[in-house]
Amino acid sequence: MRLANPTLEQSRAVSSASLSLPETVVTTDVTPEDVCSMMLYLRKARERAIAIRDRSPGGSYLESVLTRTIDGLSLELSQLDYLLASGRNAATASERRMRPAI
Repeated sequence: MRLANPTLEQSRAVSSASLSLPETVVTTDVTPEDVCSMMLYLRKARERAIAIRDRSPGGSYLESVLTRTIDGLSLELSQLDYLLASGRNAATASERRMRPAI
């Protein structure tokens, strides 16, 4: 599994404004164990944000920011779950007789 390095992409985006040559994206090798560690961190961050939101006054700016943060963390976690599942299923894809519907 490969994840892009955002700091390098940002610096390349700035430099590509002056250059019109196509550039490759720098990627980083990530193991499934690394992804699981990231997911554990994101789950803990989401749980903490939920706990703080529950103690914040209803209708406050803090509550709305935390709600958006929790939604973003949930989306990221679901995407990482999908990547892990698709990585595991890639090994057995040749054993299937039919291709997946998605």
